[in-house]
Amino acid sequence: MKLNFYIILLLLLSFVVKADQILELIKIPNLTLHKLENKNSLAYLKPTKDFFVGSSFKNVSCKKNQSQNFNEKYLEAQRGFDRYNDDFFRKIKLKYIVLCSELEIAGIPALGFANPEMKTLIFNINTNNSNFERVLHHEVFHIIEHNFNKYFLNISWSDLNSKEFKYSACSTCSNNYSLKKIYNSNGFVSEYAKSTISEDMAETFSFMMSDNNLILDMIVKDEILNKKVRIIENIVKKLDAKHQF
Repeated sequence: MKLNFYIILLLLLSFVVKADQILELIKIPNLTLHKLENKNSLAYLKPTKDFFVGSSFKNVSCKKNQSQNFNEKYLEAQRGFDRYNDDFFRKIKLKYIVLCSELEIAGIPALGFANPEMKTLIFNINTNNSNFERVLHHEVFHIIEHNFNKYFLNISWSDLNSKEFKYSACSTCSNNYSLKKIYNSNGFVSEYAKSTISEDMAETFSFMMSDNNLILDMIVKDEILNKKVRIIENIVKKLDAKHQF
């Protein structure tokens, strides 16, 4: 009887240590483990209370979830991430997925946020269903870009565009950037892709992952976008030769 008591106590203490370790590992308070996926080694986390992280985390704030919406978005995230091979996330050093509500970055509403240093992605579960999967893949690409910068050093990405086009100074410099598909693409899958080179790459990748048939149709009519898609494809294949878009 005494042995059983100590076993239970040890288990409880281990759980507390794991909960405390979340703050140590990714520097975000008020999180708890929702699910640890053995298939792709991702830990899904959710807030027990609203959280705010300043300065080094670019002033990220997010709110505690509503349970029904959380479960729906968790399953959707799980399906999206299952598109990748088992060891893909280990290669790109992604470990933690935070699902919360009303995400803001530096006071600006956001759908997702990548923090490669903490091996973490944060997603706003208030994102509508038509955009949520694309946002997942978009933020995954930011992790890839950060951790495999060597693959991007010799790419003159901006030279692929028409000579008169110029990117913005930052991804939030305009309120006109939409995530909707551009039908007359001229090298871009969305208005948001026109903001910066990094966002252009991430948006292209997100469409390749979420609607590859659409991309294949677009690149037949768009030589610039075709070149961009092939560059992204080649980079991802270097990480995982078996990856399927």
